[in-house]
Amino acid sequence: MLWLALIAVLMWVLQLVLSILQFQRFAAHVKEMRREGRVAIGKEKGRFVAGAIVLFVIDPACSIVRGEIMKGVTVFAGFRTFDDFTGRNLLDLTEADLVSYDRQTRRAVLGAREEYIIYQEQGEALAGHA
Repeated sequence: MLWLALIAVLMWVLQLVLSILQFQRFAAHVKEMRREGRVAIGKEKGRFVAGAIVLFVIDPACSIVRGEIMKGVTVFAGFRTFDDFTGRNLLDLTEADLVSYDRQTRRAVLGAREEYIIYQEQGEALAGHA
């Protein structure tokens, strides 16, 4: 019984370490993309299916300059190029533009748009108080 508990603890520690490493890779990747411009981030967690994280580099007019996506169910998932919306305005993306994508990708893209709208509104509110 002790061996079973020890194995469970070791598996938990391994999962924790791998999750930390994945987060560090994610943070470094976002930092690298921010050198190119503002970055809109959208995410959709998957419980029993692959989740999705979308990163869009946008220019001052909110046009998407570059996109990347990470999809997967393990900590070994990595980012890959996602240029399907390059040249499009982030704020103009709608559900109708995403019908050919899976649910997690649709929600991640729309989440990036919504998070950026919230970010803009907060910036305007702060500028109004200055």
